[in-house]
Amino acid sequence: MEKLYMRNRRLLWGAVILFVVCLAACKKEKPQSLIPDSLAFLQELFNPAYQIDADSIRLMIRSYLNENPVTPWDSALLAHYREKDEFFWLNDSLVSDKPATQVADSMLFWLGDISRHGINPNLYSVNSIRERLQQIRSLKLQEGKTMNRLLADVEYQLTAAYLSYVCQLKFGFLPSERRWNDSINRIPLKHCDVTFANAALDSLRANPIAAFHRAQPSSPLYRKMQEELERVNAWGKTDTTDYYRNRLLVNMERARWQYALEKGKKYVVANVAAFMLQAINEEMDSILEMRICVGSVKNKTPLLSSRIYYMELNPYWNVPQSIIRKEIIPTYRRDTTYFTRNRMKVYDNKTGLQVDPHSIRWAKYAGRGVPYTVKQDNKTGNSLGRIIFRFPNPHSVYLHDTPSRWAFTRKNRAVSHGCVRLQKALDFAFFLLKEPDELLEDRIRIAMDIKPVSEEGKKLSNSATYNELKHYSLEKYIPLFIDYQTVYLSADNNLRYCEDIYKYDSSLLKAMDDLNLKP
Repeated sequence: MEKLYMRNRRLLWGAVILFVVCLAACKKEKPQSLIPDSLAFLQELFNPAYQIDADSIRLMIRSYLNENPVTPWDSALLAHYREKDEFFWLNDSLVSDKPATQVADSMLFWLGDISRHGINPNLYSVNSIRERLQQIRSLKLQEGKTMNRLLADVEYQLTAAYLSYVCQLKFGFLPSERRWNDSINRIPLKHCDVTFANAALDSLRANPIAAFHRAQPSSPLYRKMQEELERVNAWGKTDTTDYYRNRLLVNMERARWQYALEKGKKYVVANVAAFMLQAINEEMDSILEMRICVGSVKNKTPLLSSRIYYMELNPYWNVPQSIIRKEIIPTYRRDTTYFTRNRMKVYDNKTGLQVDPHSIRWAKYAGRGVPYTVKQDNKTGNSLGRIIFRFPNPHSVYLHDTPSRWAFTRKNRAVSHGCVRLQKALDFAFFLLKEPDELLEDRIRIAMDIKPVSEEGKKLSNSATYNELKHYSLEKYIPLFIDYQTVYLSADNNLRYCEDIYKYDSSLLKAMDDLNLKP
């Protein structure tokens, strides 16, 4: 009996392998039988549950997708199984007992290895897929299951897991509503769409192993954090381990997000959490790094993406109404020399005429709208410094120079009203230029009361007829991203940790923990 069983099992295996090989060539018209006449005697070995039909498998997969299509890859899968005859996984490799070399097992390896990205492998139902694969390979069906249903389950689960895997590694695991702390203070991001999902299916079809490798995030920052996470996990569970691990989990997720605005080869990232700015030129393989001052906890710098078009030399400062009410009025009431000392002038909003600040009863405007404009004279002592860099945004913030150099020596540089103060404003201006221009650079220096260095520049500074540069429009805009990363890669290629000054990490960590706790 044992010999007969083994002989029948080998014959059945041969039929199953023949079936899965034939699936790729199977057309939409329903075949009479997927088992050739020469093997018709094998029908006696088959329980009805083992009868296999490609069209039935496709119908089952479409029914799964029709039940609850919620993701871009669901619609891409539905379109594929409606319009195409091919399967991605139902071939002779599926039933092979060589796991190290087969595509399905490679997929399961990558899914199980998702912990290297700080994600729980249970997110992809790896155990469920392994169990179904084992049932196919052992030809042992659970009660009430058919081979058609089992094959449909495996085909759907593997393909859906693959698309989920590549989309989430490319664009992030968390839903949009759990990424930011409010609906305004957020950076527009790219998301997985049908076009990307279809391209991922094409990659799977062309070369599955290459597709898995291509899905891995490859930025230097991400790779460094992966290596660091592996080291931290090896320390064992302590408070210190948790601190670093939590920082890494949160910032690996942030690093998976992709800005909707294309960075190009030359761009600027102001990292609010780190109090650091990096102006990056990939074509020159250079990074201009500098300290910055950002908004206080009370006056947080907004997170945004924009384009720097314009720089202004020696700007006047139109003081915001909120600062007039909350800071200037209380200070003036204690010190009536405030306006004179800070070279500020007051103008009537109705007439536009300058008025004497001592003639105004400031106390009655402390809690409501002030019908006056306060403007600080430009040049020496101006709060914006000698140069400002403007970019469109709804928050009225910008990057600018500052006369308050002392703040750059502080560890915690969250001291501004929301704008970003630059430690190296002159160097930043030069970075923004399309290409080095000695004369233009000297004109910027002269406007900022810095000695020119070129011979032509020295001639300009000595000319009585020279018109000082007041503003300059860039030939090509430079993308700017004001972001928040509590782990970042410094210009010297070292991983740096910084404090969560605005307490943004906690909600993101909670979202990551909730994701990883899913069964």
